[in-house]
Amino acid sequence: MSVLLGRRLRALRRLKRLTQQDLASEVGISVSMLSTIERGAKYPCVDLIRKIARVLDVPQEELFVLPDLPEMIQERL
Repeated sequence: MSVLLGRRLRALRRLKRLTQQDLASEVGISVSMLSTIERGAKYPCVDLIRKIARVLDVPQEELFVLPDLPEMIQERL
């Protein structure tokens, strides 16, 4: 689950045209911590999920939307 969350977070951040530095500064974490979350190596706490969703201007649930199955299969090819 953390890998999917990380991929979704990265996609939303890029969609909003934010760098890792921008988002990390806004939510009060280091760039390395954000990178670790985006790679799926760590799972953020609930409070951090709320902050990230607020900065990205999306509902919290949006961070957990699973990609379409064809997209996931295409990534593995």
